[in-house]
Amino acid sequence: MNRPELKSIVLSIVNSDSLSEYIASVTALSRYYKQATANPDFFNITNDNEAALKGGNALSTYHAAACTDDHVRTAVFIKGIYQAITSLCRDFPQKRINILYAGCGPYATLLLPLLTLFNKDNVEAVLLDINASSVQSVNNLIAIMGLGNYRLTVIEANAITYTKPEGWEIDLLICETMHYALTSEPQVAITRNLSTQLLSHSIMVPQEINISLGYSFFSKEPFLKSANDTLEGRTEMQPYQLRGPLGRIFSINKELFRNGAGNSAAIESATYPLPDDYGNCPDICIYTELVIFDGIELKTAESYITNPYCIAAIPNFAAHRAFRLVYDYSETPRWEFIPIA
Repeated sequence: MNRPELKSIVLSIVNSDSLSEYIASVTALSRYYKQATANPDFFNITNDNEAALKGGNALSTYHAAACTDDHVRTAVFIKGIYQAITSLCRDFPQKRINILYAGCGPYATLLLPLLTLFNKDNVEAVLLDINASSVQSVNNLIAIMGLGNYRLTVIEANAITYTKPEGWEIDLLICETMHYALTSEPQVAITRNLSTQLLSHSIMVPQEINISLGYSFFSKEPFLKSANDTLEGRTEMQPYQLRGPLGRIFSINKELFRNGAGNSAAIESATYPLPDDYGNCPDICIYTELVIFDGIELKTAESYITNPYCIAAIPNFAAHRAFRLVYDYSETPRWEFIPIA
């Protein structure tokens, strides 16, 4: 498949505005990647190279590549990043836009195809991944996609500790290294490190990750189980109708760590009451929603990374009156439920 065909695919994603268009266009992109990386002499897409980091687990190349098939997620991220780059080009017409893509995986799905829509003199990108085989894969894809004359640097590095080159300004930071409820993967640890290296005009994608809490019946909540469930997850699966919302726990955005919240690798919630009557809502659940950029959003259960997460069953704590939560990402990110007598 040549560059004009790839450009046509990514244009179809950028212009998509319905679920059926999301699925068709992202399926075409996924097919392109599978064909482009089929030669084992140049691509090592394997499941045996996951890395446990202090701050979260980096996916294997196989699982990172499979994220492309999360159709709605891939579509809205690409649409949002396109809008972010376009906005920066409009606001800074005399400037080359510098992009840092942290945790790019073997496909660099959220950026490489989009570059076919931008002039090579208008953008520059540094792509990071901790996995050597991902770095090799991205370098080979740059050649296959006809992007060899773009200013692209692919680095094997840990984004949790990476420091940008002195004098190189980050205009756009891209990082999607998420699992549902921000568990397991290093999204927050990477954001804490890299957001402090941004400037006031810099854009971070996603712009905001909103984590909320509610009483619910977890088994009756929408839950995207496989790529084939995308249609159902987007259009037919509704939130549990008797869900009792408890509000926002916290939001991860560019300002959070730049305002001094980075001294601890733990975020503590407020205290919440445990209900006396919990027959209709026996579980305590965490919900994730993302603002990608400028109103482009990813809602609960529209993606694997926004599936609901059950943190506790209320009957197990019937003798307690309240609880609080601690989100700890010092090692592998996890939630701690703390009952209060």
